[in-house]
Amino acid sequence: MSVLKPWDPAPEAVFTHKKKARKPRHLITVCVTNFNYAALIGDCLDSIAAQTHSDLEIVVVDDCSTKDDSVQVITDWMAAHTTRFYSLQCLVNRRNQGPSFARNMAFEHASSELVFIIDADNLLYPTALEKLYAALADGPFPAVYSQLEEFGDRQGVGHADIWDAERMRRNNYVDVMALIRKAAWEQVGGFSHIEKGWEDYDFWLKFIDHGLEPGYLPEILCRYRVHDQSRTATDALAAHYDLELVMEFRHPAADGAAPGG
Repeated sequence: MSVLKPWDPAPEAVFTHKKKARKPRHLITVCVTNFNYAALIGDCLDSIAAQTHSDLEIVVVDDCSTKDDSVQVITDWMAAHTTRFYSLQCLVNRRNQGPSFARNMAFEHASSELVFIIDADNLLYPTALEKLYAALADGPFPAVYSQLEEFGDRQGVGHADIWDAERMRRNNYVDVMALIRKAAWEQVGGFSHIEKGWEDYDFWLKFIDHGLEPGYLPEILCRYRVHDQSRTATDALAAHYDLELVMEFRHPAADGAAPGG
């Protein structure tokens, strides 16, 4: 089932490579979303290539980067790493569509039933996907997420914790860097565009709406870059109170408890 609409613009596939071997049984698709992060995406992709989980494919969706040579950086990197991955795809949106559209497009092009999401400015520790895969395979979870390390303009440990629907309705403490079953993404209708941000929070609230409970792996496996150019630090922070109202409207709690309140 597709969550994209028939009128949604198709991206341009500027790089595709697929091995002639049979699709690996334990394949994970890594969805990388990029927008003007030419200076950072190489490190992100290197951290994916360094994963101890061997069976991987990458789908990069560039959201019409116009301020740098992102697409050239991505395609050059892919051309140099074809032997490492089952398949590689670089898709370029013909106009800027936002992170939700980019992630949905990556899911649509994923050949695996398990998809990991990462933005181009973030990084993974080498055992991240191996451990998340083991947790998802051994449990009845629709998705599994881990603890984060913050780096860049702020250093520290993230706020991830065991899934609690009541707590999530008050405040989002789970990042979108997670291993997600494609069936769960389809069930909740994928990511929705939210003006000024909080698409990640909206996505997890839709899990609650559908009675889905992700699993938490309490290890620091992912690295979240804190910097003043991120959408969280710009649009979302300024629109915080408006976004709380949007979440309350989109996800009314049965007991009257408002998301973000």
